[in-house]
Amino acid sequence: MKIKMAFYIESMVVGGAEKVLIDLVNNLDISRFDISVIAIFKKSVYSDYEFQFNQTFASHIRYHWLVDNSNPLKYKAFNFLYNKLPKSWLYGILNKEKYDIEVAFYEGMPTDFVAHSIQKSKKIAWLHTHQEHLYNSISIERKKYLKYIYEKYDRIIGVSNSVCKSFDEIFPTLKTTTIYNPFQVELIRRNALDDISYRFNKNTVNLITVGRLIKIKGYERLIESLKKCKENGFFFTLCLIGQGEDKNYLNKLVHEYKLENEIYFLGHIENPYPYIKQADCLICSSYLEGLSTVVIESLILGTPVITTNCGGMDEIFGEVNCGIICENSEDGIYKAIKDILENPSVLKEFNKNITSRGDFFSIENRISQLDEIIDVI
Repeated sequence: MKIKMAFYIESMVVGGAEKVLIDLVNNLDISRFDISVIAIFKKSVYSDYEFQFNQTFASHIRYHWLVDNSNPLKYKAFNFLYNKLPKSWLYGILNKEKYDIEVAFYEGMPTDFVAHSIQKSKKIAWLHTHQEHLYNSISIERKKYLKYIYEKYDRIIGVSNSVCKSFDEIFPTLKTTTIYNPFQVELIRRNALDDISYRFNKNTVNLITVGRLIKIKGYERLIESLKKCKENGFFFTLCLIGQGEDKNYLNKLVHEYKLENEIYFLGHIENPYPYIKQADCLICSSYLEGLSTVVIESLILGTPVITTNCGGMDEIFGEVNCGIICENSEDGIYKAIKDILENPSVLKEFNKNITSRGDFFSIENRISQLDEIIDVI
């Protein structure tokens, strides 16, 4: 008999964790697992993007959502009830299917929801974020509640050693295990061969960044850094792929600094890989990352990286010279970009062994780790 597994996520936005989830469930052994993906909300809480599950998940994956947040009244009603009523009661109302294993694939509401499951299932929590970011400003009472929540899980998985360490320092009595995010290496490389209408300028250094347009991604300080680069006479372009709540503000900043001929907002793109492959360098300006999906994808495609020291980057680069890990500050970003604009030939040195490091994160290696955990919980 197959093991029935359910993976819970807040909503299927186009982000790193969601892409990892898609790759993971699509590649689990279909002869062993009966898999469902359950979104708490029908649509993204960050944008108007509506997820097209039938174009993304393999045909054997069942996908559904629990709350229709496209209706503002239903969304407000759910949030009110979620904070007022017993959560185990709400779980029973919303979730009728029985599962052997339930996986909360992200911090926050999915972890809280699965912890209140009324089923006798085994439970796995998945950590994607450095925990000090989540716990810096919460009360002692809230921290005690979260410890109570995580104690309900049979296994806690972190996407990097640094994420696990940050959790262990806050909750030293709870045990964590590292499983790096899995990637379909060959599929990513094939998709990178698709033709695109956007044309990179061969006469300058072409930078790219991919991610949700939110504060923690550090795009404001990236734009500030590029403003300084232009003022100092450097030529470059930045292709920015993604959408999010800060889009209008960032657009306004670009116009204010007269960077319209250097910085291009391309919005959401289903297949960003040709853009990453054709760019000269990928920029990660984040304040904090658990294990950056797009940085690993860039290595898989052989594109060097400039990244802030925002968590997990030493683990991603390993012993390979994949680019520059700079100080986690606006000045650090500026100096790193200035270095490659002054000497673009250094990018060729970074290129030499990058793809071999990308191979390390192949999905085959990560699936076997998860199988081992499932066997023992």
